[in-house]
Amino acid sequence: MLYFEKIGFLEIMNKTNIGPILASTQCRYKIPLTYPDHVTVGAKVENMEKDRFVMKYAVLSHKHQKIAASGEGVLVTFDYQNSIKALIPDEIRERIIDLEKTVSRGVHK
Repeated sequence: MLYFEKIGFLEIMNKTNIGPILASTQCRYKIPLTYPDHVTVGAKVENMEKDRFVMKYAVLSHKHQKIAASGEGVLVTFDYQNSIKALIPDEIRERIIDLEKTVSRGVHK
């Protein structure tokens, strides 16, 4: 959700009723997480099509300093008012591309 907030997807969704909906997800657990531990979750868009994108995820255990889980989700852009798929708004597509460029360079704004 923080990723969507960062690119303004929730703001666009409130104005247009077009936003992401989860089509599928998978997760692979690598090590068990136990209390007390803190985790950092990272997400990145790996692939975009006209009406969907694939997000990759990683969960880092601070206690073990290792990736505890990884996964991916397929998100479809959805018109919630008409209950149909929609194209990714150009503004959102550009924001995703811009954000991914900053992360790939190691710069986090």
